[in-house]
Amino acid sequence: MKKFAAITASLIVSAALATAASAAEADAVIPNLEEPIIQASETVIAPNPIELEDITTFYSAPNGDALNALAPQYVHPTGQIIDDWVEIYTWLGKAWIHVPDYVPDYS
Repeated sequence: MKKFAAITASLIVSAALATAASAAEADAVIPNLEEPIIQASETVIAPNPIELEDITTFYSAPNGDALNALAPQYVHPTGQIIDDWVEIYTWLGKAWIHVPDYVPDYS
């Protein structure tokens, strides 16, 4: 019986704390902002996708370790370019591909 009373009491205390926490969140006031948090000048426009026409190896860094290979497809660059290396998004995270004479297209 003592265990039952202790468990019941702890459940009541937990419920009371949860109710108080959610009430505090409900009372939170969102400030009235006079201007947007993110300005248009701070937005990043990524280049258009790159079409891979052959199986392409992607790397952890420019001239780094090979991670895997991509079948022919469109890939999305992050906007980071070092010489002929272009950073792209993959299912393993960001990676690098070698694209000679790459010029980003933002049209």
